[in-house]
Amino acid sequence: MSFLRRIAREPLTHFLLIGALLFGGLTVARSLRRPVVRLEAQDLNQLASYWEIQMQRPPNKAELAGIIRDRIDEELLAREALRLGLDKDDMIIRRRLAQKMSFATEDTAQVTAPSEADLRAYYARTADRYAAPARVAFQQVFFSGDRPHGGAEKAAAQALHRAEEGGRADPTGDPFLFPLAYDDVSLQDLLRDYGSAFVKELETAPIGTWQGPVLSPYGWHIVKVTARRAPPSTAFESVRDQVRDAWLADRRAEANAAFLRDLRKRYRVVVAGVPDD
Repeated sequence: MSFLRRIAREPLTHFLLIGALLFGGLTVARSLRRPVVRLEAQDLNQLASYWEIQMQRPPNKAELAGIIRDRIDEELLAREALRLGLDKDDMIIRRRLAQKMSFATEDTAQVTAPSEADLRAYYARTADRYAAPARVAFQQVFFSGDRPHGGAEKAAAQALHRAEEGGRADPTGDPFLFPLAYDDVSLQDLLRDYGSAFVKELETAPIGTWQGPVLSPYGWHIVKVTARRAPPSTAFESVRDQVRDAWLADRRAEANAAFLRDLRKRYRVVVAGVPDD
């Protein structure tokens, strides 16, 4: 006992004891200051719901534990990446954040419901969006792009020249997988099959004369429009829901643009080589 009393009276013993108490206290304090990753009940329900949507059944106990573990790991890795600054100067992350901010702005924009007069006025300005595509009747002569040395375009030009000279017989070309004559076809359908240059020619060509040559994905064509039918008008009542959705989308876009204008006023933007505002 006398030995223990002597040790207890030694200054070194006091120093070690105080050091141990300080170390323990700091350890406890650091543990209390550790950031908390918390998953609430609604988070767990959301994770389970996402899993059920993908797998078409609820997760069992082991699967739910795995889902929770993965979610925690994801949160820990994301927080550590932010702590280390890995999000800095990353174009993909910046673009994603900007996109989320844009969506959030649209979601919080105070867009009042349009009146009937608003919708009808908007429809009057944008009626061409809802019109059925125009339709045409036409004939065509095809010259295959497989002809060597640009032969297809040259042959089409020669056939057009002969037709313009007033030959009695219609010009002839190569066999083609699509019809050589259409009695009544939508320009939208032709756009899908032949491309925009071909459809533009049919939209503007004089009726009753051979025109071209015009290029398609398959080769060269000369065409003769025999009839053109304007798109029928679409009644407002039949597209009212579409008009309302478009009106709301425009208002959200305007609100987002206004938000960006205000946001620019809060920052001074400096671009290399461009005079400062």
